[in-house]
Amino acid sequence: MKTTGRSIDSKAVPEPKPIVHKWEVTNSLLRTVLVTSLGSIQYGYILWVVYSPVLLMEDMGNAAKTPGEQQYLSFMLGLAISLFPIGGLTGALIAGVMVDEYGRKGALLINCFSSMVSSMLMVCATVVQAFLFTMLSRFIVGITIGIFSIVVPLYLIEISPLNMRGAIGMLPHFFLAVGVLLAQTLSFPEMLGNEEDWPILTSVPGILALFQTVVVPSFPESPRYLLIQKNDEEKARLALQKLRHNEDVQEEIEELQQEKMAEKTEKSMNSLKLLCFPSLRWQVISVIILMGGQQLSGVNAVYFYTERLYLSTGTDLNNLPYIRLASSVAIIISVFVGIVYIDSMGRKFLLLLGFGMCTILCVVLTMNLELQGDALWMSYVDALLINIFLMVHAVGPSALPNLIIAELFLQSSRSSAYVVGGFVHWFLNFFSIVTFLNIQKYIGFFSFLICCPICAATFFFILKMVPETTHQTFLEIRKQLPIYVAQRQITKMERMPRRNTRRALGEGQNPV
Repeated sequence: MKTTGRSIDSKAVPEPKPIVHKWEVTNSLLRTVLVTSLGSIQYGYILWVVYSPVLLMEDMGNAAKTPGEQQYLSFMLGLAISLFPIGGLTGALIAGVMVDEYGRKGALLINCFSSMVSSMLMVCATVVQAFLFTMLSRFIVGITIGIFSIVVPLYLIEISPLNMRGAIGMLPHFFLAVGVLLAQTLSFPEMLGNEEDWPILTSVPGILALFQTVVVPSFPESPRYLLIQKNDEEKARLALQKLRHNEDVQEEIEELQQEKMAEKTEKSMNSLKLLCFPSLRWQVISVIILMGGQQLSGVNAVYFYTERLYLSTGTDLNNLPYIRLASSVAIIISVFVGIVYIDSMGRKFLLLLGFGMCTILCVVLTMNLELQGDALWMSYVDALLINIFLMVHAVGPSALPNLIIAELFLQSSRSSAYVVGGFVHWFLNFFSIVTFLNIQKYIGFFSFLICCPICAATFFFILKMVPETTHQTFLEIRKQLPIYVAQRQITKMERMPRRNTRRALGEGQNPV
């Protein structure tokens, strides 16, 4: 009888899921992650350096003697600003071909050489002081950064073990913020932020890229790329053993084999095919909405008003660089906190927190900025709110879309998904910068109200349609998605008859 009881119990209780091995941070993985992340440091560094000379060029415009000169310089200034995101968009389109043709590590190495060339062009532009040369260097450096913005997160997420994927997936944005902080520090007039030392300032990304070209060849290629896309199980096993410092990686090899079998219909995928692929349409829509919400959330408007708010508090102009530095440190701390808690709180919670807070702050900032002239203390409140906005945006909307893209797609379609996301990111970055400067002239502080419904719509889309992906393999996430979407559709269909019934009863009709 006891034996029978045990057999009955074993049938009644479902089998537990296999325990996924929790890998520790090995020296090889740590070295690969840190050196690869130098690409994100270059991203943040160049982002600051490229846009900060705008103030100097505006001074040139103010020094123009005639209205014709001012108009011409304003036009050239707008053109120089727009060439960087256009280059980023071009780089994002190129990156998809590079990562599939040359591998994740190969694409990273090629782009390191490109970064050295673009850095040399920026140095030459500061020495020659030819405006056409400056615009060409901005476009080429934009291409390099566009490639980095895709290759770095893609490579890091694919080599990361399951229990660290969330934390490692947020590292690119963490090191981007570190790059901004490094550029702000070096651009102080006491250091390299003067006319004589400007060539040295612009050469720093090239030095980082040179270091990468020396070290990156010793890194392993992405095991997922080797096994699933190149059908080379032996090299994939060796890469995993090197990354994990463990000979027994059979569990991960089996997971890769299962993913390879599950994605047979997605072989030879490219961006155009992905946009027209019926079974991946929901994932593509999610990528577009997440990236659109990221760029149209009002973060560019916040950066535009930051210095004005600090000056309105009575802060001396010479102290502004130190305040910007403190703000960057706060952003880095907030992203670090997100890295620590992402695998316990989950991706969805941080995204909802970010977009929810941005929605509220867009409304609050509009009211406060409009009333700011009535009380000086309101300027301090607005400065605090803007920093809170930047911190919550950094934790969710800025840092997580690249991670979500990687988790929603399997190996062969992942690079194409990154191209779609990168295109949306850089196009809307260009669009928001160009349009905001014109819209702000007419509606002023009310420009935040345009961003508020976009943040709210993104918030509700994530709440209703984006599943939680924490602690799940890529294949488990893929199997979960159709069920998750179907459940949402069934719930929606069940609510419709109830609404029709209530409407009919309200009108005094027979609901049957």
